[in-house]
Amino acid sequence: MSKSIKNFFYAKNISDVLYQINSIQDLEILGGCTQINEYPENSLSIRKIPELSEIKKTERFFEFGPAVTISRIEELQNAKLPSIIQKAIKTIANKNIRNMATIGGNICSKPIKHTLFAPLLALDTRLIIRNSTEEKIILLNNINEIPKNWIISKIRIPLDEWEVSIFRRLGPSNIINENSASFAFLANSQKGQLANLRIAFAGSICIRSQELENKLIGTHLPLSEKNIIETLEDASMYFDTIASEKKINSILKAQFLNLLKYSLEQLT
Repeated sequence: MSKSIKNFFYAKNISDVLYQINSIQDLEILGGCTQINEYPENSLSIRKIPELSEIKKTERFFEFGPAVTISRIEELQNAKLPSIIQKAIKTIANKNIRNMATIGGNICSKPIKHTLFAPLLALDTRLIIRNSTEEKIILLNNINEIPKNWIISKIRIPLDEWEVSIFRRLGPSNIINENSASFAFLANSQKGQLANLRIAFAGSICIRSQELENKLIGTHLPLSEKNIIETLEDASMYFDTIASEKKINSILKAQFLNLLKYSLEQLT
């Protein structure tokens, strides 16, 4: 049996990308291709589009095009990039992979989210997405996948400072599989109270519950053992709710709760 023919397309700019995704059926956008075992029937490379490889910094945020490679972000370590992003990048495979992998690929990967997804989720990253007629700004936490015929044009990461910043990567070091996940925990205090809290977990499932976070915000520090136990119970139930329709390795839940317990204990 002959192998199916693969069609590769290229675009010069964003307008060209939008034209092609509206014109070619089942067209998939490709970046670094570090996790692809088999190319789709129709694929479009965006690696050489200048607008999608730009980096911009303001007083309030970093803005990355989706085709910006992980290695280019790594080189910004002295530019006040959030430390949790720096920590996460150091766990991503090796220099060769980081030269190819892109920040957009980390966001759009499926079915398993890649290493940067949890830190980006915790930081309240915003996606600027476009179709042929309009542009929207959407919180990463409010979108499950990029709508059909839309593309990410920019990824906006706030430059807030955090007193506690914890990142852990789970699973094998050089590949992404069903045992892979990343955990991010951010916290700030003010006048002896927990002023802000972010908890994110991403792999086969994605977890970011503002309800869970808000239950602790305003709590006096140090956290009591009762606070920690109640939060872990709530987190366990939330994990089960999210994972109920998927076959998730039970080890991932145990790892998530252990990491959350460790992180909360840093506030005692």
